[in-house]
Amino acid sequence: MPLDFNKNYKIIRDRELLKFLRARKSNPFLVTFALRKSAVHLVVVEPHDDAEPSLVISDECAVENNDFAAAILQLAQQYSRYCRNHPRVALVLGEGLYQSVALDRPNLPEEEIGSSLRYNLRDLIEYEPEDCIADYYEPPVQLPGQDKITAIAARKSFLEQTLKAIHDISDTVSAVFAEEQAIAEMFKELPDPTVVVYQQQLQAAMLQVYREGSLQVNRSVRSLEKMSELSLEEVRMGGLQPLSVEIQRSADYFERQLRQRPVTGVVLAMALVKHDDVLAKLHEDLGLDASWATYPAWAQELGAGDYSDFAALGGALLTLKVTEDSE
Repeated sequence: MPLDFNKNYKIIRDRELLKFLRARKSNPFLVTFALRKSAVHLVVVEPHDDAEPSLVISDECAVENNDFAAAILQLAQQYSRYCRNHPRVALVLGEGLYQSVALDRPNLPEEEIGSSLRYNLRDLIEYEPEDCIADYYEPPVQLPGQDKITAIAARKSFLEQTLKAIHDISDTVSAVFAEEQAIAEMFKELPDPTVVVYQQQLQAAMLQVYREGSLQVNRSVRSLEKMSELSLEEVRMGGLQPLSVEIQRSADYFERQLRQRPVTGVVLAMALVKHDDVLAKLHEDLGLDASWATYPAWAQELGAGDYSDFAALGGALLTLKVTEDSE
């Protein structure tokens, strides 16, 4: 199930449903803000019945002094044409703004698991229970004899401050997502087992394994933070070796621990110099086909091109899916 914190944070309340339906008539756009350490990225998409959406805007604003709310409001003012009349709005929390933890499923009725997580996570995350918002999703593959869930936690005080800025734009806040969930929407077309490396500049790398378009493994690797700074010459001198090691670890876990068929390829969505030598080095190290991630056709013309908007685009797709399922 997609993570949206809705069960516990009550972002969508019953009395807001009519506002949601009215807003759709007056403002057709979906506005998605994706937060990362140094910037907020905005994408505006226009949904179409029985067709792919249209990307209207993809832009970002630098964050100063950790004031994400100011960056959100600046973008909303800059693109006020699309933020009038309460559009649907979604929020994506990037690396460092939430924590993801795999843990045994609590021995509770399903409807009580979400509300209990902030206490179950007390010793596993850095947030105190009174300042924690948590939700969870089901991993698609379990080890034999295990029953795990993936819990996502965010700081309540930060989320409230950020959502206050968003509510200044619209009453129709559709969902809050974790980056690992939003990104997964961008790789639904991968048919064979594939390791995806997603990274924003100077942030931990996210290594994910997909099979038949479904996210199977998710790892955050902080030791790869500076990978995006590699020059082409450093790549040629073996600078990709740490990345190759982590890709192999992800593939080994998927194949040996989860007992899945072998990984066949690597897809890169990271701020690394785009050159054939990068792909050739990974192929040499791993014996796997390597390629750069591609934008969907509907986002190729206006997309940022450097994957800095992938989380926002994925969050938009996931929001459309969630709201369609709820109608």
